[in-house]
Amino acid sequence: MDEIKKVFLFLITSLVFACSETPKEKIENIVTAKYILVKTPKVNVDSVFSFVKKQVDFGPRTPNSIAHAKCADWLVAKLNNYGFLVKEQTGTQLAHDGVNLNYRNIIARSDLRSAKRVLLTAHWDTRPWADQDNQNQEEAIDGANDGGSGVAVILEVARLLKEQMPNVGVDIVLFDIEDYGKTTESFCYGSQIWAKETLLDSLKPIYGINLDMVGDANAVFLYEGYSFEYARTILDKVWTVAKQSGHGRFFRSIQDGMITDDHYYVNQAGIPCIDIIHRDPQTGGFAHSWHTHNDNIQNISKNTLKAVSEVIIQTVYREK
Repeated sequence: MDEIKKVFLFLITSLVFACSETPKEKIENIVTAKYILVKTPKVNVDSVFSFVKKQVDFGPRTPNSIAHAKCADWLVAKLNNYGFLVKEQTGTQLAHDGVNLNYRNIIARSDLRSAKRVLLTAHWDTRPWADQDNQNQEEAIDGANDGGSGVAVILEVARLLKEQMPNVGVDIVLFDIEDYGKTTESFCYGSQIWAKETLLDSLKPIYGINLDMVGDANAVFLYEGYSFEYARTILDKVWTVAKQSGHGRFFRSIQDGMITDDHYYVNQAGIPCIDIIHRDPQTGGFAHSWHTHNDNIQNISKNTLKAVSEVIIQTVYREK
């Protein structure tokens, strides 16, 4: 009789806790089969961090600046050195403020013999204004996290592919003029342009992963709304990898709102794509350094860069 009472009490307690969930919907990933991590090349955290620092050292990579041109040349050279076939999508975009922006979308492809492909994307430009700061708002920001971190993770993946090729081809697109916006429509110029003419020939990736602001020490990545709508299975795949790799504290299974980021336009091009982007589950805000002068190399966490890099590498190398 005592045992029956204990079971009954346990069930009632479970119900009470289940009814007191926070308003945001939690998504549970259930792994039914035994999950075995595949062998991958080892992420070098100093390497990833150095990729962020190198970009920051050029200065703010704002459109039409010398730093912008020098960084683009370095990115192209780096990807060529890692064995990727690189081409650029270039031109001029009239911005919301009447300025003509010279853009360079950098498109890189590995192992064109592989019909099955995965796409990795990030924006590499930086914001010309610190509009969320309380001083020097008209000065450009370093963009260590917002711009630099996503590119750094992708460069580390590219470097490791040279050590050991996965079973799939990997495509990379580094989008330009993402962060020049003042309205929703004027953000993501580069990916909007790319989506109209993807330049990927007939070999279309099966899915994509966009990386944005993935270097903050307190980073939290949620189930972003457009990712959930267009690419739910990819979210489940990547978040499961994160949890099984020991990085679940960064990748939280909580459904978030819809964010118009580069991944939105990748989805419009017919490639299911998710967004790994820092969002505070309590406030709904971005990283504390977002669009401020605090977005600098001092606020980049090696631990976060390592976690995200390992999740991406494991995801890519699991594909067959």
